[in-house]
Amino acid sequence: MKFSITLQPDNHTLTAEVGETILEAATKHGLQLPRGCGDGACGLCKGNVLQGTVDHGKSTEIALSAEERAAGKVLFCCAKPTSDLVIERREMSSSWDMSDWDAQAY
Repeated sequence: MKFSITLQPDNHTLTAEVGETILEAATKHGLQLPRGCGDGACGLCKGNVLQGTVDHGKSTEIALSAEERAAGKVLFCCAKPTSDLVIERREMSSSWDMSDWDAQAY
């Protein structure tokens, strides 16, 4: 089974396999979504689900509060579609992500 994911604001559509996160599906299709730790702890990949449902997976309360979940926010690195989705993502100005961050510089 596959789920359709439509990205707003550009209206691009991709598919996700059952058990695949939104971030995994987007990456597989060559799309860049905001990313950080990849483990549900930092919140850099946070976005909105406009339509549909997800399993929030291992996202932490620190990165995604109960109030944010209730408002339709998800962590793309952890959220797995349980239906077709329409999501809203932040526009990315570069391909920078947390893996590029040099912690030694700070």
